[in-house]
Amino acid sequence: MDSLKNIISDIRVFLYGGVQKLPLTIAGTLLVIGLFTANYAMMFFLIGFLIVTPIVATILDKISSFFPNAFRAKSSDICKVNVPFVTLNTPTMNQDTYVLFSTWTAMVVFFVGYLFKNALELYSREGVEPSFEVSSSQESDVEKKTANRKTQAVVAMVCILLFGLIILGYRFYSGCESILGMGLTSIVFFALGYSWYLLLSSVGEDRLSDLFGIANRLLPPAAIENKPIACVPPPSS
Repeated sequence: MDSLKNIISDIRVFLYGGVQKLPLTIAGTLLVIGLFTANYAMMFFLIGFLIVTPIVATILDKISSFFPNAFRAKSSDICKVNVPFVTLNTPTMNQDTYVLFSTWTAMVVFFVGYLFKNALELYSREGVEPSFEVSSSQESDVEKKTANRKTQAVVAMVCILLFGLIILGYRFYSGCESILGMGLTSIVFFALGYSWYLLLSSVGEDRLSDLFGIANRLLPPAAIENKPIACVPPPSS
């Protein structure tokens, strides 16, 4: 019986440690995959995730330091994204600080907002424009693949939102966040992740922004147009 209790306790500590290090785990995983597969979408996402988001969160939290402490939550070292390394020369500091815009929450919500917009963009894409002429067999095949892509996008959006709610709920349960702080941070950085995707997708037909890897496999509608194609040499000078 004691062994079972120890196992359950170890699982709880393992899950809590995983949630605590979640932003760094996401960043490290995407960095390794992006470098080994030359995935530029992941690299550009990490610029916003690792550089822009912490800077904006820090600036907003400095501004919010003028607010009364009643609007802010106590935060210790264990609530930070990067827990300070304890040595004999640098012992742990138990000083609590008041935080409104948490960097941890900002990074997780940025990730959720970016992925949600990514899935929404894949869902909203149409297969064939009405102005293009395609054969009936091609049209049926395109419609089937389009429906499959939209179904996957809907499932992805639902899973992303559930993931965000569960993780944020667990974070709030840890006592590192206030309701007001988590709400404000979620609104601001969900919009920032959403906007970061729009910025990256403005060039390259989503090839620099799509983390799902689907945009790279999508052909432009003109590629299946049922019209003759001829190669005409350039006029001689």
